[in-house]
Amino acid sequence: MMNHSKLINIINKIQNKKVLVIGDIMLDTYIYGAVERISPEAPIPIININKTKSVAGGAGNVLNNLNSMNIKTSFISIIGNDVAGKSLKKYIENLKNIEYALLIDKNRKTTIKTRYMADGQQLFRADDEAPCILDKTLKEKIFQYFKLFIKQTDVIILSDYGKGLFLDSIFCQRIIKFASKKNKKIIVDPKGNNFEKYKGSFFITPNSKEAFKATKINPSNNSLAEKCGEIIINNGWSKNVLLTRGSNGLSIINKNKSNHLKSNTEEVFDVTGAGDTVIALFSAAIAADNNDIDSAYFANIGASLVVKKSGTASLTSKEFVKSFASKNLLKISNIDNIQDTTDKWKIDNLKIGFTNGCFDLIHSGHIDMFIKASESCDRLIVAINSDQSIKRLKGNQRPILDLEARQKLIASLEMVDAVISFEEDTPLQLIKHINPDILYKGADYKIDEIVGADYIKKKGGKTIRIKLTKNQSTSKLISMLNGNT
Repeated sequence: MMNHSKLINIINKIQNKKVLVIGDIMLDTYIYGAVERISPEAPIPIININKTKSVAGGAGNVLNNLNSMNIKTSFISIIGNDVAGKSLKKYIENLKNIEYALLIDKNRKTTIKTRYMADGQQLFRADDEAPCILDKTLKEKIFQYFKLFIKQTDVIILSDYGKGLFLDSIFCQRIIKFASKKNKKIIVDPKGNNFEKYKGSFFITPNSKEAFKATKINPSNNSLAEKCGEIIINNGWSKNVLLTRGSNGLSIINKNKSNHLKSNTEEVFDVTGAGDTVIALFSAAIAADNNDIDSAYFANIGASLVVKKSGTASLTSKEFVKSFASKNLLKISNIDNIQDTTDKWKIDNLKIGFTNGCFDLIHSGHIDMFIKASESCDRLIVAINSDQSIKRLKGNQRPILDLEARQKLIASLEMVDAVISFEEDTPLQLIKHINPDILYKGADYKIDEIVGADYIKKKGGKTIRIKLTKNQSTSKLISMLNGNT
């Protein structure tokens, strides 16, 4: 779970760390224009060009993501002796807070990916490239820079785009083994179906297609994602797996456990480079000694913000914090707009969960319940009694926290997708309005005592009673605050 204070803490901690990126850089060129007619020569649109922009892509975009977050970075890559290579060199030279080795390979052309954009949409992409294995001299130069930069490095990213730097599996293993001897964690963004060359890495971060190529298992659901990760780990290709699954979110698979994070975004503008954002932010958080779950949450939030931007994009710390705060507030809904939200979820075949309570003084028991509930649904709605409703139920001394405070606290929880209040003594009318698939309540309630259980059953849904956390209750907390034991 990622609340505002934890987010700020991670952002502050990563500022003092240093990340080494080694990988394939390329030139991402965007040609913007407008389409107003179809070609008379062929059934294709004619784009009237009005703007062209070029940025560093591939491993260069990983670098961009780190740089925009003010993270100290070392960078090693190769370019061709051509115009695109010179453009990339100039681009890197203008970045701050970075040391780099951009080596020239006279035998290669610098990879150029040209995207044609119109009306906010990508029409098509043209790639100009000729991947080739590095010669012995270049490999040795890269390794010497690697040995130099690794000394002050907290974590290493191998950004493999299959363009040449890691086409030689032996060279790739040389890099990883040297890092292991120096007790440096390597996090790999893989390419192709040969994951054997990444053996010894700390984390590998394939997307669904890459994972399928390597394991022949399509991670379309959580169970298959786990199997995918288990194959990678059992084969020794990496110690841990961070699997990016698009709209299905992220999966973290370790030797004996797995965790699945839902996608954070509901508005996708452009997915270009989202994987670069994930590995950059995840690696930076790992470098700052955060656990893999918190690091993945952090990366997941960042990716959800980047896909709302056009082209190969990154974000700043200020954008990160501002958007996160706004996102939490947007979770707080009302009876007028909750229907629109749930209708969208149902169109996407997302399973909607619902729970309710006063939630006056949030404690670990509430958190545990939300976590358990979120594991069996795709979107979790938490309904909260209004202040007047609580007074009628608990007396005039309650609530301790007003409705606004309770809404903000619950909205800040990562596993909660929507927060809504109700004025009645029970949420029955709200349940009928939303029609959730699953109703959650504490196991201290019998099934016939749970408001809305009969209604949900008739609608084809179900009610799940969740075991309560021992010695955790609002009444007990209030008693302790009042000096009672």
